[in-house]
Amino acid sequence: MLFAITQAAALVIVLIEGSPLSGRLSAAGLLVLNMIWFWTYGRRLIEEDQDDWRGFVHAAGSLALFAGAVWFSGSATFALFALVSQVYLMLPLWWALVPVVLLVMTPEILASVFGLRPTLPLVAALLIIGFSQGFAWAITRITHQNKQRGVLLDRIEALTIEAERARWSAEIHDTLAQGFTSIITLLQGAEPNVELALRTARENLREARALVASNAPSPLDGSTLEDALRRLVSGVSLPSSFRVIGDAVPLATSVEVVLLRTVQEALTNVARHSGASRVDVVMRFDEDGVSLEVHDDGRGFGDAPEGFGLRGMRARLEQVGGTLSLSSDEGASVLVEVPL
Repeated sequence: MLFAITQAAALVIVLIEGSPLSGRLSAAGLLVLNMIWFWTYGRRLIEEDQDDWRGFVHAAGSLALFAGAVWFSGSATFALFALVSQVYLMLPLWWALVPVVLLVMTPEILASVFGLRPTLPLVAALLIIGFSQGFAWAITRITHQNKQRGVLLDRIEALTIEAERARWSAEIHDTLAQGFTSIITLLQGAEPNVELALRTARENLREARALVASNAPSPLDGSTLEDALRRLVSGVSLPSSFRVIGDAVPLATSVEVVLLRTVQEALTNVARHSGASRVDVVMRFDEDGVSLEVHDDGRGFGDAPEGFGLRGMRARLEQVGGTLSLSSDEGASVLVEVPL
């Protein structure tokens, strides 16, 4: 649209200026041919966004038609506003400089060769060339930065999706999978555990709803971390105890979630793999931070590699600056420490 407007304006100026009618009509005809040349050939190059030799072909055709129009009427010089822009859209920045210089200097060259009065002074021509090249360089830089920003945003989006998938995988592993495993274990223990199995199932249903709603873990919903941990420990299928050492201090929600999930995972591992007859959980507050230890009297960790659960625990703790330590002294111990 911009090209059409500038070319139409140059055409009107040529037709109304005071030179002989034959010259005006000839210049106007060549400008119309130049417009047709762009719409039939050049516009396709811009749409394809391919900076190759075909841009020089278009520039050569435009230069020939423009030079003829300027020969018949100096007012055709106004068509430069459209022609220079077209060249920069079809050729790389520094490739475009040569045809732009030839186009802008055409009135001066014709005046020098044929002894005519120049319609575009040399100083003005040089200013147009410098301004055009500088403006095109700025646009090229902005376009390049926008493309880089687009690539960066795409990468950030991909990493965000990947992190969200990992988070959901860990949440499901830490809640639903563990809870249903507990239900199976409890039901295998016959009737005395049916009530506990029902309680665990209800808890996991709340977990599922909380995950879908992107809320905090349901054990923390409306209760303290100490209360939530006490309920978790009391829900295991073997003798257990929970105690707190030191004066409790307020913790960030993110830290509470990590501690809760870590104990949840540790208790599930005890029920699944340890063969223990008892598990004890101790939460300790001191000047340096908060720690949680889950100890059972089972077979220990042995030489088995860490599974998904332990790797997930470490990953969660790293997010809040915490550490995870494992030991197999008289059973198995999982020690979690988070600085305050």
